[in-house]
Parts: sequence; structure tokens; C-alpha cells
Amino acid sequence: MKYAYQEESIPQNKRKALNEKVLYLIDSGRCGECSISPEDIYNAYTGDGGLHGPERADYENYHAYSEAKKEIENGQFFTPPRLCEFITACLKLSEHDLVADLTCGMGSFFNFIPTEANIYGCELDVKAVKVANFLYPEAMVECRDIRTCQPETRFDYVVGNPPFHLKWWTKSGREIPSQMYYCLKAAEVLKPLGILSLIVPQSFLADDFTDKGQIREMESRFSFLGQVLFPDNAFSCLGVSSFPTKLQFWQKKTADQGWKPHPYRTEADYILPKDFDIRKDAEYTYQKILAFAKSALENNQSKILLELARLRHTSNDFRYRTQKLLYHIKAHPLTRPSYAKCCEYLHRFYTQRQPDDMSYEQWCRVQLTEKKVLVYLRQVLQKQNPVPKTDCIRLVKRKGEFAYKGYSAAARRQIEDSKRLPVPVYQAVLENTPESYPGYERLLCRKRAEYEAQNIPYAEMDEDPAIARWLEDFSLWDSSRMEEIRLNEIQRHDINLTLQKRYALLQWEQGSGKTLAGIATGLYRMQNQNVHSTWVISSAISIRNNWNVVLANYDLPCVFIKRLADLERVRPGDFVLLTLNKVSAYKKHLRRHMKRLHQNIQFVLDESDEISNPDSARSQAVLSCFRRCRMKLLTTGTSTRNNISEFAPQLELLYNNSINMISWNRYIYHHNKSSEMDTEPDYDINPYFGQPIPAYKKGYSLFASSHLPEKITVFGMEKRTQDIYNADILNDILGKTVITRTFEEVSCKDIKRIHQLLLQFPPDEKEIYHKAIHEFYEMRDNYFFSTGNSRKDSLMRLVQQIVLLLRISAAPDTVQEYTGDTPVKVMAAVEMAAEWENEIIAIGVRHVTVLESYEKALREYLPDRPLFVVTGANTSFAKRRALCQILQDSGNGILLCTQQSLPSSVNFDYVNKVIIPELHYNNSGMSQFYFRFIRYTSTEHKDIYFLTYAGSIESNLMQMVLAKEKLNLFMKGQDVDLDEIYDRFSVDYDLLSLLMRQERDEKGKLHIRWGEQKIA
Repeated sequence: MKYAYQEESIPQNKRKALNEKVLYLIDSGRCGECSISPEDIYNAYTGDGGLHGPERADYENYHAYSEAKKEIENGQFFTPPRLCEFITACLKLSEHDLVADLTCGMGSFFNFIPTEANIYGCELDVKAVKVANFLYPEAMVECRDIRTCQPETRFDYVVGNPPFHLKWWTKSGREIPSQMYYCLKAAEVLKPLGILSLIVPQSFLADDFTDKGQIREMESRFSFLGQVLFPDNAFSCLGVSSFPTKLQFWQKKTADQGWKPHPYRTEADYILPKDFDIRKDAEYTYQKILAFAKSALENNQSKILLELARLRHTSNDFRYRTQKLLYHIKAHPLTRPSYAKCCEYLHRFYTQRQPDDMSYEQWCRVQLTEKKVLVYLRQVLQKQNPVPKTDCIRLVKRKGEFAYKGYSAAARRQIEDSKRLPVPVYQAVLENTPESYPGYERLLCRKRAEYEAQNIPYAEMDEDPAIARWLEDFSLWDSSRMEEIRLNEIQRHDINLTLQKRYALLQWEQGSGKTLAGIATGLYRMQNQNVHSTWVISSAISIRNNWNVVLANYDLPCVFIKRLADLERVRPGDFVLLTLNKVSAYKKHLRRHMKRLHQNIQFVLDESDEISNPDSARSQAVLSCFRRCRMKLLTTGTSTRNNISEFAPQLELLYNNSINMISWNRYIYHHNKSSEMDTEPDYDINPYFGQPIPAYKKGYSLFASSHLPEKITVFGMEKRTQDIYNADILNDILGKTVITRTFEEVSCKDIKRIHQLLLQFPPDEKEIYHKAIHEFYEMRDNYFFSTGNSRKDSLMRLVQQIVLLLRISAAPDTVQEYTGDTPVKVMAAVEMAAEWENEIIAIGVRHVTVLESYEKALREYLPDRPLFVVTGANTSFAKRRALCQILQDSGNGILLCTQQSLPSSVNFDYVNKVIIPELHYNNSGMSQFYFRFIRYTSTEHKDIYFLTYAGSIESNLMQMVLAKEKLNLFMKGQDVDLDEIYDRFSVDYDLLSLLMRQERDEKGKLHIRWGEQKIA
């Protein structure tokens, strides 16, 4: 200890005056004359912390007051000497250790460091730097921002008390808390195995859920050693009576393979008492937290030096590359005159410093980096093969735009102002004046013709006679059924129109012949338009159970890509089958293969709604591999499931963000989180108006903001209407892109009948349902695992409650609290099956636990009926195909399955009775199931029965399904109201009165309330 410290605190009202006197004495050099010793200075100066000046009453709100206070103080609160002594005592520093404090203030920690010459300090406040230099003249103390300090030395220890909760910019262009920045900076200046000891708020990295990103960032650089909680009044001597802080210890990672880092823990290793004993508590902390880490630092000095040498090798590599480039620049006669400037540029890189009048954010943008230096030197070296200069100006096409280029300095000066701005190619096509772009007239005429052909609405198109003749003659022989397959009139008409365009989406309802349409399209393109091959992408079950089987039955050449070597088997005229999972796995190789084929393929994406989630790996892989294909056809029963925004990835795949998907919406919409549910959304000017919708997330966000800025949820359905914005523009896009047909239109048969069976809760079921609403906390642990994080569990509570309510609604006997007999809904399904004793019946649920409940009841009450149970886990694709004939031979069997186990391409067209006791979150999911029984070849009526409990959360789910169906029907060209949708789904009761509602109680907590209708 260099200076003895006084434990008496200076009165708050005298601190400012005393600070000013200290600075005056130091500036004037009169300390000796006034008999003021450095020890007096050490005990008198307390810094700006708590002396900010502004009053809370002077500001409109606390946030403005807090920001002004931060700006003045800059987070400056000097660490009390007693805490500094405790921390350095914990570290047991030796006289050889190199120590840094990157926000050192007046050097509070330096008083307790053994060797003053081994200290490095950095501080932004010039007043504090003056005091530090006066007190510790042998230490290296710089007046710099921590963000710009670059000490040349690597340190054994970094100690500090960084500013709290300031927002600092980083080089990556993001803002992070000041204490987090301090840690990242410490990682840059510490040696491998060096130890970081810093004081932070107790809220720092306190939650492994909300702070997960910062914890990962710390764990990528450090091994966590431990943390000690300080008393709340630790900074009371500076006017802060109560502020929870803690001391954290981290050890920088090393590349040594035998060393293993420790993960971060939110728990404290020790709580420091208010009247702590420095020696005793420091020794305890050292033994519990630091002993092993300090031993590793001291005993691995040779390895640390070797690792530092390797780190320097990275810099040496940069030096080698620059020296090599400089050598070639100097050696070549054409680049030799630039050698001196290159050396000057490199020297500027090594000596650059941030100007005092430049902000850190601006400095991050303009400072030289290794990459900039290497690019500069390479550009100079390229002058050894110069392009001959000619005084001419030419129009060139580059990066999707036309621009006038001058091939000499004189020519560049002569370019007219009106020609200096580049013109995007899409704009040139829209202008339709190819003569304005000499040399590119043919290109623009071709692009304009393609644009006009693609832009014609299908409703205004006529059939092409040549295509019509080909489709009329088109037939396939099905060797499995021994019959000829032909297209009907409606199918031929729609395919004729799509073949006149390069990109199309066939939205035919399930069972309408989309597979046949894909085959016909592929054969026509390959036979008449010189397309190399047809690539069919779909889900695994669709490829294996449908396409692979059908193409073999039709005796068409087919290559099923199961491994990379299969790509070499593809020949002109082949159908190439790929599952979505294989596209993700072979993305890199598929992109390369598409380039080899010059993108000249017919791409068919069956069940295109599989890429409705733009964040999924399969969506990104399909877009990456096939967005540039020459011909594209997407087929699906419904292009959207839950939200109009799901159409955006399919639109992007078709048009590749080209002139065919320009954003003509003048306004985009958004809802503020604080706005009321029934208020109109705010709107802004569309920044992309008249431009192609951008790719990926920017485009998806723009599409959602343009047409439907709000998603539909289970609660609040009747409060915020799901209006579609800019509907006319969306209709224009759909009109030229999508052909929609219902099953009834294609098959010319109206055989689907939907029935709603509304059930009432009996007393015992109502009791367990009531318990799940009001006493969910008691039931929660029986069905849901805790994440170990209370905040995450709290966020999941409402979702888990909804899941449990849906489970009870489907089968109340699946919860252990239920003590009644067979539930009413299960018995209703059993009685319906018993009534149809000579019919084959299908029952589709969504969860295995619910399926087990129905299986138990069916085996108990209908023991003589054949029961076939199918789930995705216990029944393979091959078994599901074989089951088709076995079930038909049974005569009156019952197919009990999960809906998702029969999603596509497994068909039972002889089943006429379908019971759905458990609703999906959208009709698209349920229709994928019940259309397994409604096929193009079906002739008898198909009855679909939905079983729901009145007044339960199933009412909310049904309302949500119907509201989503309204949006889906709009995407299919049918702008209908909810009343008409109610009729289609046979909802003849007051559904809105049965809805449960999410509300807040008097304490502000969310809870669920029953609907208005009484439950018997």
C-alpha cells in the first residue's frame, strides 16, 4: 500500500469544492508550498460521481434525467479504497505481475499494486488523469477513451470498476452495455490464462435466459471462476446509499488442449458481509475461487509465451502479405511510381490514431484496417496490366443495372449529369424504350416480352392451340391399375395457361391431380422447349409414397437422389426426385450442379407450402438452389396455412426478386405494441415503392407490412379485425401467378359434407376443465418440465395452459386429475362408429396420448371391430401403403391415426366417414388429413365430423381456424365474409359467444375467462 486511506467519508456537500482545490494545487504545483502531501490528495479527491448537478424536477421524465446524468458523470464512481484493497488481496499480486485498469479514474486500485512501474491505466476524464499521474508518476496512465486505447503490452491481470449501463458502440456497429464492453476489451489485452477481476451491477449476467447472448459471448473468450456479492452500501461514501454490486473473476481462455474452461454460473460463491475482514475474507475468496486459476497462470508461463508468439504470427502473416505485395509493386515498372505512396499508406495504418474531434462511431467507419490495406495494395498491383485508355463513353451492364462508363479521365469528365446515375435493368424494362440503351436493344426487348407474358392475368388469357393439341393427345398408362390416364377438360385448360408462362403456381385442392399436372408440365417442357430435365422437390413422404411410385407405374425415366453419386446418373429427359431434407444436406453440390446445367431445368415444387416458414433450413436451401431455374412450377392445395405472409417465400422462389414482383404498395402498416387492440394500424411511406421486393428477411417483412401486419392468435379474435391491406395489389399478384381450383371444380363432383357436433361438458369434465383454468399452478408440474429459469417458465405459462386445455378438450381422461368415466367426446366417437357398423371409419387426432385414450375406448366398447392404429413412430411408409388394401379388405375396420401420419400421398378413397375430435391450428392442416379420403376417383359422399366442446378453448380454436380460412380463401381468389365460411363449415351456433378470453385481473396478471354462454 503506497498511501494510507481514511475510512471516514467526506460530506456530500463538500466534495465538489474539495475536488476543485485538489486540481488547483496540482495544476499550480503548490502542494509542497501548502504542506499538502500526495497522501492528502489521495484521500481528498473523490471524482464526479454523485455530483452531476441536474435535478429530477428539471426533466420531463426519469429517463431524460437519467440520460443527462450519465452524460455528465460518464459513469464515474471511484472504487472505495477498502474494496480496492480487498480485491488486490484476493489476487495476491506479485512484484512481477503486469496489471491494467482500463477505466482507472484517479488510480484507486494502483495504491495496492506492488510495482508501480508495471501498471497501465486508461481514463477519459482529464481531471482524474491529472490526479493519477500526480499520485503514481511511474505508472503508464493515458487520457484516452477505453474504446480507442491500444496498449502494446499483454497483461497478467485486468482489474476495474467500469461505468455501469452506458451504451457504447462497437466496431460491428451495435450498441452494448459499458460493463460488457470492458470485458471484451479486457479479453484483447490479457495474456492467455490472464485473470479479469471487475466490479459490476448484480443485474449483469444475472439471468441465463435474457442474458444468454452476452453469456455466450463471455464464455467464448473466458473461463468463469466465480463471483462475490458486495454489500448494497459499498459505495455509500460516494453518495450512493444502496446499489447492489458484485465482484466477478474470469480467466482468459488458452489454446492449450489440456486446459478446460468452466461455464458461467449465476449463483454467487460468497456474500461479503458489511463488516468484512479484508485478510480473512480475501483468503477465503482466493482459496475458493482463484487458487487453481492463479496456479495455472504462474506455472504455464512458457506455454503462454509460445501462444503469444503464435498470436503474433497472425500479425506477421499480415506483414508478410504486405511485404510481398510491396515487393511486386516495386519490381514492376508500371507500378513502381506508386511504391512510395503504398509505403506511406501502410505506415499510416500502423500509426493511425483517432482524432480528438471525431466520434467513436465515425472513427469505426473511417479507420484503416488490415483488409483495407490489402485491398489498396492489390488495386495498385493490378495496374501492371492496365486497360488501354480511350476517350470514349460506353453503356455497360453490371450488377443488374445499366451505367455509362468512361474509359479515360477525360471521358469520365464528359459524361452528362443525366447519365451519371445508373439505371436498374427492371426500370429500363418498365420504361420500354430499348432505343435509349444502345447495344442492349435485343436484351431489353426479350425481357419486355417475357415480362408482358408473365404479367397477363390468367383470367384474360386464352388457350394456346399448339399446347392444347399436345395436351389433348397426352396420355399415360398406369401399369398398376391397368388403365389409361388422361387429363380432363379443366385440368387441360389450367395446364395450358401455365405452360404459356415460365413461372406458375397451381393451387388445386387436395385430390385434384397436382402430380399429373407436374408430370404433364415436365414432359411438355422437355419435349418442346429443350429443357434438360424435370426436378421434383417435395416432402419425403410425398416423394417416396407418391412420385417414386407413380413415375414407375407410368414407366417414365426417373432418378431418385439418395446420395451425391446419384447426381451423375441424371440424363436429358429424366425426372429427378429430391426430398426437402436432401436439398438441405446437398445444398452446396446442388447449386454447383444447377450451374453445370445452366439452370435449364423444369423445377417442380410439390406441396410448396412446405417452404412457408422463411426461417427454416429447407426454405433457405430450396431458395438458394433453385431460385434461378429457367422454368418453375409450384403446386399446393393451399399456399398459406396461417397467415398471408407465408406466401412470400413461394413468391420469391418463383420470381427471384425480379421485375415480376415489384412492390406497388404506397404505404406499409404496423401496429404499435402499446396501441389498443381495436385501433387502426399506423402507416408509413413504402421505401421500396416501384422496386422489386428485396430478398430474404427484408422482403418478407415488407410483404407482411404491406398486406397483413398482424398474426391471428387464439385470444382477442373478435377485437382486432384481420383486414387485408392493399388487397387490390395483392389480387394483381395472385391473378398473374396462381390458378386456384377446388376439388369440386376439378372433379365436377360435390361429395364433401362437413358436420359440426357440439358437445356439452358433464359435471366431472367441467370440474377438471375449471381446475386447469383457475388452479393451473397445481397441475403444471405434472405435465410440463421446468426450464430451470423462472423468467422463461413465466413466459411459457400461458402457452402451457392453452396446451393443457386443448388436451383436456380432446380427451379429459388423459390427465391424472380426472376421475370420471369415459369422456363424453370419446363416447360420442365410439357411438358414431357403432352406428356405422358396416362402414370403414377413420378417426384422426393430433397427439399420441389422445390416440391412446380413443384406442382404449374402442377396444373396450367395440371389441369385434377391426382396429388399425397408425402413428408416425410405429408405422413406416411401406406399412402405411400396405395398410390401404388391408383396411379395405376388412369391410368395417376403424382407422385410428394421428393426422400428421397421413399428411400426403397416402390415400384411402373408399373411406366415407371421417371423425376429427381434435382440431388443428388451421384448416390446411386438417384438410391435408381428410382429403386422404376424398380423391379424384371417389364417387360416394364423404362425411367429415368435427367434435368440439361448447364454451371450451376449442371454440377459440375453431374461430381461429375459420378466420385463417378467410385469409386462405382470399389467396385462392375468393373474397368471402365469415358468415359464408360458417356455412361452409356448418357452424350454425353463436360461436363468438362461446369464446374464452384472455384478460388481466386487478393485479395486472393474465388469466383466462369463460365465454358468455352457460355450460350445462
